[in-house]
Amino acid sequence: MEVFEGYKDLNQKFPNPVVTLGNFDGVHLGHQEIFSRVRERAKEIQGTSLVYTFHPHPLSVLAQGRQFFNITTLEEKLKLIEKAGIDVVICEPFTLEFSQLTAEEFVKNILWGKIGTKEIFVGEDYTFGSKRQGNIYFLTAMGKRLNFRVKIIESQIKDNIIVKSSKIREFIQMGEVDVAHRLLGRDYSITGQVIKGRGRGITLGYPTANIRPNKALHPGVGVYAVWVKCENNQFPGVMNIGYNPTFSGQELSLEVHILDFNRDLYGKEIEISFVAGIRKEETFRSPQELINQMHQDVIAARKILGSNRT
Repeated sequence: MEVFEGYKDLNQKFPNPVVTLGNFDGVHLGHQEIFSRVRERAKEIQGTSLVYTFHPHPLSVLAQGRQFFNITTLEEKLKLIEKAGIDVVICEPFTLEFSQLTAEEFVKNILWGKIGTKEIFVGEDYTFGSKRQGNIYFLTAMGKRLNFRVKIIESQIKDNIIVKSSKIREFIQMGEVDVAHRLLGRDYSITGQVIKGRGRGITLGYPTANIRPNKALHPGVGVYAVWVKCENNQFPGVMNIGYNPTFSGQELSLEVHILDFNRDLYGKEIEISFVAGIRKEETFRSPQELINQMHQDVIAARKILGSNRT
């Protein structure tokens, strides 16, 4: 897959470009369906499947002062797009200056003039251009003027939920990682470096790896059954996200107890995939009560993850 940093970076023409436009944060089931349609159509007309996306997310630029959390990092997004079989990605640096382009300028000068688009696939709620002037009706009208086809893809619905990035963010933040999985088509994951913690887990008999995550979006406070990828292997684990209220903690920590694992991971990078929530964070009356509960958490995680080792 070829990746270009914005339309100005394009230095070649592609045969019969079949294009889709969007932020594609999360690369969820709806995005995957669009990519599949684009790929198949490009194959039919001996063309090039092309994804035009943006970084950073437009909301993080236009809605300054408002917190915005990406589901996927740029690196994760590009890997998932490549996995979908797309030929070319244009990753446009989204700036205030770029946001001033009118919808007509964007279509005429970039999609048609620079890329030479033959067909465009977009979701039914897609908008673009300065002040979101462009929508599917405008795009269809421009297609008739400039001789390219526009195909509108209906939103995907899973378990009576419309598959949208904003919904997935909400489910992740609420700790409903199993619902997020169904909409993403995979587990939600974070990657992080293992850092020094307080060492309290060792004294309790459940050593943990404290994580500095690669993104701000993480599940809400609670305990989760997870898969942990480290050193080219995958292990079951119990993840705690919280403030350690039993010990009057004040700072949020993300720490994972990796089952059947006793090697030193300080400074190494691991990936945590969230499978299901086990319980909310609780305050226990004594360390022993916490230890008893952690034992139950491990049992629950093994059951959820299908591990029969005890």
